[in-house]
Parts: sequence; structure tokens; C-alpha cells
Amino acid sequence: MGADIDGTVSRSKVLISQGRIEECLELLRKVSEETPDYSDIHNQLGVVYCILGSYGIAVEAFHRAIELNPDYIEAHLNLSIAYSEMGKYTSALSEYNKAVQLEDLEGHLTTGMRGKIANAHKALGMLYLEVDESVRAIGEFKKALEIAPQYLDIRTLLGDAYIRNGEYGKAIKELEKVVDMNPHFIDARVKLAVAYIRKGNRKAALGLLGEALEQDPENEKVKALLDLSEEGS
Repeated sequence: MGADIDGTVSRSKVLISQGRIEECLELLRKVSEETPDYSDIHNQLGVVYCILGSYGIAVEAFHRAIELNPDYIEAHLNLSIAYSEMGKYTSALSEYNKAVQLEDLEGHLTTGMRGKIANAHKALGMLYLEVDESVRAIGEFKKALEIAPQYLDIRTLLGDAYIRNGEYGKAIKELEKVVDMNPHFIDARVKLAVAYIRKGNRKAALGLLGEALEQDPENEKVKALLDLSEEGS
């Protein structure tokens, strides 16, 4: 790659950091017209279009970068993010998996990328739950947690999916992690109580629901589950 292209990419990153997005876009467009066969320029154009919220145009730019350099990991990851922002989660994860196959991504994934890819898995998992495909949902939530293990909402969804699949022991294990890490996460506490009820441990469920009610005295779901648990004990 010529030094002028390297310089253009570096300059574009400076302009982005300074919030001069339109100036950056004009620069990259001009260079891409003059030298259309440099993948870095098209990838950077895609980044700018993502910043502007023009995800459809960004996708075209990332595709062009990948056409020029099929092994361009960053472009695959950026394309994955663009698809995720558009709600095209299957396409997003397909591009992510292509990047995974090319190389260990540890040095390429930013915190923001991790979050978006994890949330793409989460969104697919939630769709699977909607159609009672709990096994597939479990798979998506586990993949999300491999990327972002600190996301307690996804771990809670994994626990819920285990409950729906009748795997109460696994549900309890995941939900206990959530409650340990955030004792004020009411939804996780309630789902953990449900898992204990299904497993036949109403005493543990009553304790959890009582604590949840202390945290949120007006929570109608907690009240209803508490009444049901007391009736069955």
C-alpha cells in the first residue's frame, strides 16, 4: 500500500476523533474515486457511514473492502456490526464467524464490538424463545456469554431458557451467579425462585421471593409467586 493511502486512513481517524465527520467523508470519497482498489479506504468509508447511521451504504463499503481483500478481518467485523445495527442478526453472526475462522480475534475485538456481537446472539436467542426453540436459544445465549461473560441480562435469559427446557439444575447454577453478582437484580431472583419451585425446593424459593419483595414491595409478580409458593408449601 502506498504511503498516501496510509496517510489518508490515519488522517480520517484523526478527523473522526475530532468529530469532523463530514470532512472525513469528503476526504475518503475523493480518495476512493481516485484510487478505487484499496480495501482500507472502503473499510474506513464504511466506518464513517456507520457513524452517520447510514448502515445500508456502510454495508456496501464493507463488502467492497472484502471483495478487494477476502481475508480482511476488520472489514468482516465491521460488516457484522453494521448488520447487527440493521437487525440482520443472522448475517451479522455469519460475518463474525468468517472473521473467527480467519484468525484469533483477541487483538481485533474492541469492547464495543464484543457488546454488539453478544447482543446479536442475544437477539437471536430471544427469537428462538418466542417460538419455543429453547435448545437453540440456549446455544445463542451461551455463545453471547463466551464473548461477553459480564452481561448479566444474557445470563438471566440463559437461566430462563434452561427452565423452559426442564434443566432446572443448570438454570439454578446460572441464575445464582447473577444474583451473587447483583443481589438487586429482581428478574434474576424471581427466575431463580421459579427454578427452585420446579425443582421442588419451595423453601429456597420462598426465601428468594421474600428478599425480592423487600427490595420491591409493589412488585405484583413477586407477590403472586409468593402466594403460590406459600399455598404449595
